[in-house]
Amino acid sequence: MYRKTTLPNGLRLLSQEMPHTHSVSICIFVGTGSRYEPERIGGVSHFIEHLLFRGTERRPTSRDISESIEGIGGILNGGTDRETTVYWAKAASYHFLSTLDTLCDMLLNSKFDPADIEKERQVIVEEIHMTEDQPDQKACQLIDTVLWPGHPLGRDIAGTEATVNATTREDLLTYMAEHYRPDNTVVAIAGGLSHESILEAVTGQLGGWKPSAVTGKAYNPFLSANEHRIIVERREIEQDHFLLALPALSVNDPRRYVESLLNVILGEGMSSRLFAEIRDRLGLAYAIHSYADFLLDTGALTVAASVDPDNLTQAVGAVLKELELLKSTLSQHELSKAKELSKGRMALRLEDSRHVASWLGGQEILTGEVLTPDEVIRRIDAVTLDDLKTMAEEIVRTDQLRMSIVGPVADDTPFREMLQTEILNTNI
Repeated sequence: MYRKTTLPNGLRLLSQEMPHTHSVSICIFVGTGSRYEPERIGGVSHFIEHLLFRGTERRPTSRDISESIEGIGGILNGGTDRETTVYWAKAASYHFLSTLDTLCDMLLNSKFDPADIEKERQVIVEEIHMTEDQPDQKACQLIDTVLWPGHPLGRDIAGTEATVNATTREDLLTYMAEHYRPDNTVVAIAGGLSHESILEAVTGQLGGWKPSAVTGKAYNPFLSANEHRIIVERREIEQDHFLLALPALSVNDPRRYVESLLNVILGEGMSSRLFAEIRDRLGLAYAIHSYADFLLDTGALTVAASVDPDNLTQAVGAVLKELELLKSTLSQHELSKAKELSKGRMALRLEDSRHVASWLGGQEILTGEVLTPDEVIRRIDAVTLDDLKTMAEEIVRTDQLRMSIVGPVADDTPFREMLQTEILNTNI
């Protein structure tokens, strides 16, 4: 069972003792990401995340930081998403204090040296270029632009080359002061340590952290939009990479467990409908899957696949058919299997201390409510076949479908007709 303590400065600490493990994982979640950014400096959250690995006064270089963790056999990393940023480390439990010290030093004392900023600026530009060269990743970016058009959620989390180059040191420090605040931060720790020892250590490191006088703006809510719903980028490559997406539920919707089970049936695992039909029976794709995104006020249910250009129209048609079949052919057997898969995969993940820390911190930073695994299991088990059918009817609507394609598309007319909408074309 986890325990939670809120420090006087507003920082929330969640911990779970795992007596059977010899490791400890620390996740520091900050409640900011790309959806909070002004367009002019899009990617600033990701830029800051990179720079926190660049050096502090006590650990002047990025190598000093990485060696402080890797030198004790640990793992250190970070990540920026649309609504959160996380810094995490995992090490042997007896190295907890030094591991926590490194993460807190990065969080509070990073130098933002001008020379390091310029180096990291180029690193991020190269990262953007690398993603542009990966057509499946580009198709994922493009689907966001038609799911959430004209909104920060539709922008690349890393920003663009132009916005990264336009971001100044002052921009970085101002944004960090606005959003990196103890009352906007959650520290989640799991492993072979007691809550009391963790609380003492975290209080010593972060109890004196004072917020700045400025506060970051709340996110702009997303309002539904029906602009271009298909975007095509033509490239002379071997495959067409496509995604089909439907607007869906937010993380705060209690019915999200119904949608999650619907997604499992549709496209999670080798026994899913999409895998069985598109790969096994029709032989149209090597890999095909679906996934659900749950954001603060919106979400999406998305199918992704890569196919031979000659098979693109057939594959898209087959996926659309499977989506429609969800509304009329769901069975109790499929629901039971989806429940067991969901519960089983959750159990497997939660054997690892990092996943436990992420489970605690991720829920707390986004919703302020942490459900235990048993509570989630009860919510999964409570889903009925009628719930599933109602959800399929609500979500699967042709007039709401979005699509992105990257590849040597010869004729996009069939897809416009399938989705009954106009197509936005791009070229490289």
